[in-house]
Amino acid sequence: MSFLKGVLAGLAIGYLTAPRSGKETRDQLTQRVNDLQDQWDEGVAQVKSQIDSLVGNAENKVDRYANQAEKKVDHYKNEVQSSYNKERAKNTYNNKVDDVADAAKSGINNAEDALKIS
Repeated sequence: MSFLKGVLAGLAIGYLTAPRSGKETRDQLTQRVNDLQDQWDEGVAQVKSQIDSLVGNAENKVDRYANQAEKKVDHYKNEVQSSYNKERAKNTYNNKVDDVADAAKSGINNAEDALKIS
């Protein structure tokens, strides 16, 4: 900021000490200030445009990574659900096998008891 103040002060001193009429000097100084303002506005617009572009690119990347993360979460959720269902089915199957084995054993014991001679 001090550099810009120095440039403006130098321009002002140069124009004020130049061998021109006061009106010519004021008109030329006004024109230079207007030119500097236009350049400043153009620079600000360019910076804003670049920032908007960077923000847009960042938002696109965030959206892309969020979608990828969501897909991975869904994939792992499905894997866990599938694994849970397989484990539950395995436990149910094993419990049924145990029930059938117990019933068979009980049936064999009852048959043995029935066949025993007292």
